[in-house]
Amino acid sequence: MRKDPTLACLLNLLLLGTGHMYLGQVAKGLLILAVGIALGMIAWPATAIVAIWAMYDAYKTAKEMNLPVRSPRAERAN
Repeated sequence: MRKDPTLACLLNLLLLGTGHMYLGQVAKGLLILAVGIALGMIAWPATAIVAIWAMYDAYKTAKEMNLPVRSPRAERAN
């Protein structure tokens, strides 16, 4: 199933980790959320850095998930 990279990025903007959860990476999303909350309690600028990274990573991951799957057999034929 195709995933929208922009939606994954925006979901992370709304709430850290939700973009990864949308992509099916629930454990990674929960970890990002926990790290964001922990850093937010210590130093909020660090949370901003995590949020920017999470948005980028969700966008990149969605793009990679949408690439066609190539079988090893197809690779050998070329």
